[in-house]
Parts: sequence; C-alpha cells; structure tokens
Amino acid sequence: MPLQKTRLLLPVLGFFCLLGGARAQGAPAAAQAPVCVHDESVKERFLPVELLTGSPMPAGNELVMAPVERTYTFSDELPDGSLAGGDVTLKGPVAWQGQGGKNYEVYERKVPRAFERYAMTPDRTAMGRVFDQRIGNITNEGKYPIGMWTQGQKRTYATYYEFPRGTRYEPSHLEMEKLSCVWEGIPGAMQYGYKTSGSSYGYVYAPGKGLVHVMTRVRAN
Repeated sequence: MPLQKTRLLLPVLGFFCLLGGARAQGAPAAAQAPVCVHDESVKERFLPVELLTGSPMPAGNELVMAPVERTYTFSDELPDGSLAGGDVTLKGPVAWQGQGGKNYEVYERKVPRAFERYAMTPDRTAMGRVFDQRIGNITNEGKYPIGMWTQGQKRTYATYYEFPRGTRYEPSHLEMEKLSCVWEGIPGAMQYGYKTSGSSYGYVYAPGKGLVHVMTRVRAN
C-alpha cells in the first residue's frame, strides 16, 4: 500500500490563533464544516467570560474570571475547506506581572506549539493575550469579545507586541458576525471575526463548551 505524505497543521490561534491538527496532503475533507445558525432576532447581548471558558453561564451581567481547569477539543476549518482540529488546556485565574511591571489576573492556556496568558483589556470589552511564548509580552490585544456587544459591531484595539527584536504596533480588530447562533443544537452560541494586518480568523463559542470552531481565513506567515 503506498504511503501517504502527511503534514502537521498548526495554525496560529494568535484567543486566543494556536491550533494543532494533522491531515493527509491532497486528501478530501472528511466532513463538511458545521455552521452556527444565526438567530437574527438578537441585536444586543452581554457576553460573559464563561462563554469563553465553557463554565456554566452566569445569571447576571458581571465580568468575573471564575476558576477553571479543563481540556477541550475544537474543529478548525482551513482555507481550502478541509477540517483539522486541536486540544487546548485552560486554567486559572492566576496573578502574573507583565509588561512594565503591570499586574494581571490571567488564564493560562497551553496548545501544541505555545503557552499563552490571557487577561481582560483595560476597557473590559475583550480578552486577549498578554503573553505568548513565541512572541513575548503583549499589551491591549482584543481577541475575544466580552461585555455588551451589538450585532455587526466592530472594535479596534491598539496592540503592542514585544518581540525579541523589538516592539511592534499591530492593531487587532474584532467584528461581531453572529451575536447569537445555534451550534449543533446548542442555542446562545456566538461567532465573530478577528483580524490583524496579516491574518484573519473566525471563532465560534458555545455555552458549556467554550471554543468549538475556528475558521482559518488568512493564516499569518
């Protein structure tokens, strides 16, 4: 039987773009990518941190980084339409001192190629990386929307990446594509887009699950 060449697909999740998966080169997609069915009646919504972590959804509208320690699996839709996937371990919160001696409350996340730390942005409208082992410290990255958002809303974050070779300014952009949608029978999921100058991703989060699907639209080199 001829051997098929394989390659390891590790798209950068950059909230969070760090994915791992493997598939045979040239092989057709094993399954069609799932779709989060948009509930167009929802125009404004409070997005709690628990939608990110997969913890039970809260009753009130408070942004709280509640304790979590779990490993979860998600699917990754690649630009050619094929599917891969990966596992992520998330735990915290823990105290951590970042760029300029600033103290953060962070979640720590491990993926196949990296270790990351996430915290709320100063305006508490998003969470983003404050550390990535492949980059260094990061300031004011918008990676995951939290708090009050409206359908179609866009926000831009002035983000600074502290690479070993120096600081780079790179705005990060969030766009609310489906403020509320149904993911494989689970209502109250959410889909949004994340962009920088060199990458574009879409993410779906579902209550009780956390991250369930990534759409790698333009992969950073």
